[in-house]
Amino acid sequence: MPPSEISPFLLDKYLQNQCTDSEKELVEAWYASITTSQNYLDKLTEAERRLLKQGTFERIQMKITSQESVPAKKIPWGWISGIAATIILAVGLYFQQSPSTPPEAASLETHDAAGSRALQNFTNHEPRIVMHTLPDGSTVWMHTEASISYPPQFDSDKRTVAFTGEGFFDIKKDKNRPFSIASGEMVIKVLGTSFNVQASAAKKVFQISVVTGSVEVTAPNDKLEDQLVVLKPQQQAFFEPASKRLRVSLIPISEKREIYQPITVTFRETPLNQVIAQLQKKFNTEIVLSNPEMATCLVNADFEQQSLPLIMEMLCTSLEARYTMTEKTIHLDGMPCD
Repeated sequence: MPPSEISPFLLDKYLQNQCTDSEKELVEAWYASITTSQNYLDKLTEAERRLLKQGTFERIQMKITSQESVPAKKIPWGWISGIAATIILAVGLYFQQSPSTPPEAASLETHDAAGSRALQNFTNHEPRIVMHTLPDGSTVWMHTEASISYPPQFDSDKRTVAFTGEGFFDIKKDKNRPFSIASGEMVIKVLGTSFNVQASAAKKVFQISVVTGSVEVTAPNDKLEDQLVVLKPQQQAFFEPASKRLRVSLIPISEKREIYQPITVTFRETPLNQVIAQLQKKFNTEIVLSNPEMATCLVNADFEQQSLPLIMEMLCTSLEARYTMTEKTIHLDGMPCD
């Protein structure tokens, strides 16, 4: 069954020829299901259609020629124009209000902070993890009620954001523009890496866990002097705001991974209940089917080095389902498959 809608993130991966085979099949099934109802291009004048077609074609050609080592995927022009129009609309709506997201699910607004440059603010009000993209292409998977603020465009010499809550950051490398995160009294500096931040004001301890690259963490001690630690992969830092204590430890070795750590797994005509069982063995979380009749839905997918939030997004898209998350329990809900 083709999905009724698809994320701009996945469409962008498709056009950049970065999808796995299962993701390509998903996008193509989605597009085939909407070709008879897509009326966006019908509303354009002939001149507007030519302009859209020319501009989209030029951008795709630039992408192809700049990546000669990547085989170009041949796509019928009807495909390209339809997807390009969908991406433009989807991305434009994504930051205002996603069609699949209730009005209260996410907020992104511009405001003037003390007369300075306007900032973009995003808070995830969804009862699930949501991926948010920053101006430089870096991404952060934000847990419920996590918030982030940043300028519409980063400076030429630095990239700075303010963050509270829990989120997994995947930062684009840029040697000329170090990336910094301010969370309360703590500052995290990176060049290009992926790591998890737990910095909720309600918690007594802030935590940073590094997956790839290195991270520099700075926080004041009880004498207001800077404490600095550098974290490598599989290391974590803890900061206690009350005592001003900053300490480092190794991430405990476990057979199960945290939800932000990527895995590779393949499913072929696998019933959903077996998919869930395998994911529970690999990740430190529990997945519950709210509708037991979904258990027999068959899944075909290749997940290559992907985290659990992205896997759940793909499963929900293919099964026309939704998931919610509380602590370490995920509830998956949807209709039974035909």
